[in-house]
Amino acid sequence: MPDRIQREVEELLAGLDGFPLRKPLSRRLRDGAAAPFRAARQWPGSLHLPSLNAGHLLLASIIIIVIAYVAGGDSSLWTFIIAGGIFLFIAAFVLSLRRQSRPSQKYWRDRPMDTRDSGRHRRR
Repeated sequence: MPDRIQREVEELLAGLDGFPLRKPLSRRLRDGAAAPFRAARQWPGSLHLPSLNAGHLLLASIIIIVIAYVAGGDSSLWTFIIAGGIFLFIAAFVLSLRRQSRPSQKYWRDRPMDTRDSGRHRRR
């Protein structure tokens, strides 16, 4: 038994010689400095926009309404900004209600589950 373990350890140590050598420092620095520019060339895939949901829109609309009310005064521009904030609030509210009404599909091990009651677990 110890001979077998020792032989496996020696095989693993012999295999360590085959690993690639570490890149020189100048090459690693040059690759690190060029990485952001490579990502910029792949623009559509590298651009990550924040995801907005109805809650974010509700909060943004309330902030718009409050700031426009406090800073606005009697100007007609601020009145239109407040009206836009109210419209955004109503739209976000309706959107939040619509999304909750959709039943979500449940999955088990990457397969859709049938969540309907089949009658197997009813009490008699």
